Amino acid sequence: MTRLLPILVAALVALTLTAALAVFDSPGAPAETPRLGTVLSPADRRVLDAPGVVRGADAPPVDPAVDMGDPEAVARAYLVAAHTLVPDDSGHTHLRAAAYAVPGSPPATVGVLVIDPPPRGTARRASVTALEFVASDPGDRRRAYLAAVETATGPAPGPAEIALLTGHVVLAHQPDGRWLVASDTTENPDLT
Repeated sequence: MTRLLPILVAALVALTLTAALAVFDSPGAPAETPRLGTVLSPADRRVLDAPGVVRGADAPPVDPAVDMGDPEAVARAYLVAAHTLVPDDSGHTHLRAAAYAVPGSPPATVGVLVIDPPPRGTARRASVTALEFVASDPGDRRRAYLAAVETATGPAPGPAEIALLTGHVVLAHQPDGRWLVASDTTENPDLT
């Protein structure tokens, strides 16, 4: 796994840069140029030998105990669902947090890309240790929070390896009064 980490980091950087640069779709562009909405060009995929991303099982319904009108409660439920993993999450995305995300957004349609699933016989359990309001738009239709998520990977019960994820989560207020996650930038500092 240690030898794969630099390759995974390079692939993530390539994905991010390619997506950021693929803003314009010029009709006369060569076939190898990424088009709007394309993450990797065919040449990029050959270089990385990147397998296709397989979408995970459909999202479960929201937890009825979560007050969808409370943005902090929704952010916490989303983050716990998004960062809790099982070994069977390997090889595809998982959508356990998608019910807390804005329909059509990447968190709802793609879900969480599982780069480092827990080993067989273990699970990765997530808990939100801090959620701090950062900003909102003038109409209070969107709110951003700085989040700290602790993950514990190991058998249950038993000793666990603890990691801290940090980042931002942005929620959008829906016409029906619900708050839903529009984006999540939490990442493991070990992968940066």
